[in-house]
Amino acid sequence: MPKVAVVGGSIGGLTAANVLRDAGCDVDVYERSPRPLSGFGTGIVVQPELVRYLLERTSTTLEDISVSSSAMRYFDAATGESRGEVEAEWRFTAYNAVYQKLLEAFDVDRYHLGHALSEVRPGTDRATAVFENGSQVNADLVVCADGGGSVARAQMLGVRSTYAGYVTWRGMVDEQDVAPATWKFFQDAFTYGLLPDGHIIAYPIRQVSPQGQVTGATRLNFQWYWNVEEGPELDRLMTGADGVRRPVSVHFDALNPSNLREFRERAAAELSEAFGDLIANAPTPFVTVVADCEVPQMAFDRVVLLGDAAFAPRPHAAAGAAKAAADSWTLAEALIQADGDVAAALRTWEAGRLRVGKTYIAKVRTMAAVLQHGGAFPAGAPEYKFGLPEPA
Repeated sequence: MPKVAVVGGSIGGLTAANVLRDAGCDVDVYERSPRPLSGFGTGIVVQPELVRYLLERTSTTLEDISVSSSAMRYFDAATGESRGEVEAEWRFTAYNAVYQKLLEAFDVDRYHLGHALSEVRPGTDRATAVFENGSQVNADLVVCADGGGSVARAQMLGVRSTYAGYVTWRGMVDEQDVAPATWKFFQDAFTYGLLPDGHIIAYPIRQVSPQGQVTGATRLNFQWYWNVEEGPELDRLMTGADGVRRPVSVHFDALNPSNLREFRERAAAELSEAFGDLIANAPTPFVTVVADCEVPQMAFDRVVLLGDAAFAPRPHAAAGAAKAAADSWTLAEALIQADGDVAAALRTWEAGRLRVGKTYIAKVRTMAAVLQHGGAFPAGAPEYKFGLPEPA
């Protein structure tokens, strides 16, 4: 089986590293961050693909890392009026919990921090990854899982993620941060707050330490999506207190005080009691642009694009990380079936993953067109169900 270099050590890259190693490959991971990732505690809807590795090949259980729910609830976020409710058994986890479990399953000595990709060189016999720190790695297969801002994708295809016209404010609260009625309102459900010019989602997750240790307590995780025109308005929002314009996220410690004040004032003035209390009292909110992209190709001799490095979807069907995990599992299966022949495996693997990526991108863009502009979003509509499209 081949020697593999995985570029990018987030959930997609770690899933790829684990399943490829288990398939017999010689695997190292190269992560650009100089320290282990945290995800700032953000929440994730559990999809089967996301947790498949943990459930099948480690001792982790769903109860260890996630919170269950029994319903999806829909409200007018401005008035608090119910727009419907359906039974729906979803579970919710936190980025830190999944990341840490996958990292523990891998060999930490082969997880190399401080390796930001500068160039990838495909080849018919070997491929090379070159890093900003001056090092380079030769491998039989280079798996580029370097995220929505993928250097590899930009180099190979000239394709970059493009701004979708809106941002998301993200945050979490603990029970003591909000009124008892607010805490109770958001339990045991995935909750939509619908608005004419955006929407809110909220759901409970397990409390997780920065080191990925899961506690028995829960938190409430939310996202509030704002339409923001590209140009001066977006630049103002994405410029931190230090005057530096961020391309992707402005985390709480860097928020301009005037932008934080606008966030809290809008929550208090524009939202109903429960939604307003949840959002206005989040202690450390942060803002991230929403962007997406799609690609016509994922395999280049002995280089592949995986997860968000290929198709970077908007978050509305809650399966972006699951898509990366599915890319990883199918890649490992293709290599096993091809008895380690990389070229043969990639020919089999690429066509199916392109179909899934294109279908999923189309789905979340359709959802965005409705959710961000006050369109009809019926409770339990099957076309808006979470998850990946069924494979052909």
